[in-house]
Amino acid sequence: MRATLISGALSSGALSTAVGMILVACASAQAPKHASHAGPPAKELEAKVREAWEDFKTKNKDAFAAILADGFTEAEEDGNGFRDAKAEVAEIDQFDLDKYTLTDFKVRPIGSDGALVTYMAEYSGKVAGQPVSEKDAVGEVWVRRGKDWKVLHVQETKAK
Repeated sequence: MRATLISGALSSGALSTAVGMILVACASAQAPKHASHAGPPAKELEAKVREAWEDFKTKNKDAFAAILADGFTEAEEDGNGFRDAKAEVAEIDQFDLDKYTLTDFKVRPIGSDGALVTYMAEYSGKVAGQPVSEKDAVGEVWVRRGKDWKVLHVQETKAK
């Protein structure tokens, strides 16, 4: 999640964010209007996001890894391309997350077994003993796997 701070490289993630949002919009537009369920459980997904951040902070790698779907990817504004689940879990050892605030949650359905969860994240901590802090706009694609929800993709974009 915080590889941007680890790498120290900054570049615009606007293009990848725009492409991702266009794909999500297209998928949402094609969703059947007569879906048989009430849509993604917004409160449950927000709780899962908050739990993942707490697992990252407390360095609970097993619990954190358990919410990542097969094929998980993450893209950040550092220009290093996509990261997989293994790289994401490895960040837990590199970043000491001291505090975080998550706000402005929105959950939008993507078909019958998917959801786009967006929110703002402000966090601070240390990388190699150096203090860091950041504010990000976060978009996550969640998918239903059986009776559980897993995160399939994360896009973090630096915000002002």
